[in-house]
Amino acid sequence: MNKHLAAMYVMAACILGCKEPAPDAKGEKKGGAVPPETDTMMTISDTIEPQQVASWRSFEQFDGKYALETGMLEAEPLKARISHLLRQENETFIKRFDVTPPVEVDSDILYNQGCRRHYCGVDEAAIAVDMRRDIVYVGIAVNGRVKLYSEKNDHSYPEKLLRWKLKFPSLN
Repeated sequence: MNKHLAAMYVMAACILGCKEPAPDAKGEKKGGAVPPETDTMMTISDTIEPQQVASWRSFEQFDGKYALETGMLEAEPLKARISHLLRQENETFIKRFDVTPPVEVDSDILYNQGCRRHYCGVDEAAIAVDMRRDIVYVGIAVNGRVKLYSEKNDHSYPEKLLRWKLKFPSLN
């Protein structure tokens, strides 16, 4: 008989312990956290396909055109992003876009370079925008010494920017 009585106490404790919390005066249930919804049949893709940021799509129109003629460096969000990235070096960068080739857009990388008139090969600058990853990269050469800048501390510089830097091998 004691075994049956003990079993009934255990069952009663389990049943009473498993009840949902009783609502309070406002009708909200007290205690007990709501368990998160789970779906064990969810598919997870481990390949992330980045999408080109919408604001960069308009920059594709600069392909084959000159940066100064189109006002590309004054267009947002590029102007603000360069200014934030370079801070005090922003004016130095802009001055080096006096003479430029046409802008190139290839494989979602916008690229252009320039130099100060009569100082090409010494005072130059280059810009690359990875439009897919949304990262702006800048290189500035002052008296042949190059310094590279990048947003997000990203050091995966685009190939064209690295080739541009190689133009100054004796000082870098």
